[in-house]
Amino acid sequence: MKNGKFQAAVIGMGEGFRHIEAYKANPEFELVAICDVNMEYCEKRKAEYQLDGIKMYSDYRQVVADPDIDVVSICSPDFYHAEQAIALMGAGKHILCEKPMTLDLQEAADIAEAVRRTGQTFLVAHPTRYTPAFVLAKKMIARGDIGDIFMAETEYAHNYRGMDRAAKPNWRKDARRDPLLGGGCHAVDFLRWAVDDLIDESFAYGTKKGLADWPIDFDSYFCLYKFRKGTIGKVMCSIGLSAPYTMRSVFYGTKGTIVCDNTSSTMQLSSVPFYDSPWDATPFVTIPVEVNNHNIPSQIRLLADVVLRGATNTASVVEGARTVAACAAAIESAHTGKTVKVRNDF
Repeated sequence: MKNGKFQAAVIGMGEGFRHIEAYKANPEFELVAICDVNMEYCEKRKAEYQLDGIKMYSDYRQVVADPDIDVVSICSPDFYHAEQAIALMGAGKHILCEKPMTLDLQEAADIAEAVRRTGQTFLVAHPTRYTPAFVLAKKMIARGDIGDIFMAETEYAHNYRGMDRAAKPNWRKDARRDPLLGGGCHAVDFLRWAVDDLIDESFAYGTKKGLADWPIDFDSYFCLYKFRKGTIGKVMCSIGLSAPYTMRSVFYGTKGTIVCDNTSSTMQLSSVPFYDSPWDATPFVTIPVEVNNHNIPSQIRLLADVVLRGATNTASVVEGARTVAACAAAIESAHTGKTVKVRNDF
């Protein structure tokens, strides 16, 4: 640290712009370096955010070798996360890693081992854990507003077709990036976090109609998950659909139901305890919520709280690895037609 501030760097200038904004706005951090293999992107962000005097690197190894850097946001394409995170932690850097943590189950285990070996703080930037409607839904479930949860469903509905028309290379259109792990991990992580239980097994179907020319096996999934305490979960993931982006989610309990998403300014709650009702069901009430589905500032604050004040890391490497494992099990099931056990020991 320098002058009481973490010295921060951001790798990946495409998705990294939100992290640049968050570091600049947080008084506990000073953004000192940015990195991208394409220096034109670095120059663009430097001008866009008036980053006078910023260090600009074209290779993440330069960030690894910079002794002044304490904290690094990894916002590079998914398939580079593991290599970069392990090297950076080995050099004593704390990490905020964009989701998914990795696209590979063994790499997830390798990152977890690196965290244990180095003792560095590692957070996974799963934004659903900071989305106001989803935070409130989890709080409602935890305090019993809908009784005992027994079934939950969420979705990642995100049309990727327009990404082919973008000027820069489309790194999402890559055979290494299965859409369930690359994008659907949003929904899987939210399901895991909200239900607050370990997943035992998964069964899934996949199909491919919307993005027939993409080098992937499936562009859409229906995934079922069995939790240890009996809750049943469902995740729909589609990057080939024709619809506006949303993560609509429904949680069913013995005394109520919650309906929410990450793009609406309201959510709905039906709750017998809320009404103190003698009936088995109650009308839905509409609750206003802030729309903020990429809440990077909250993630940056959590990183500082964990490192400086000993706060609980609610987005730890183990949490990230378990989400990767839940996605990987569903992908395997969709290919084999068999139920697949989910790994939880990381």
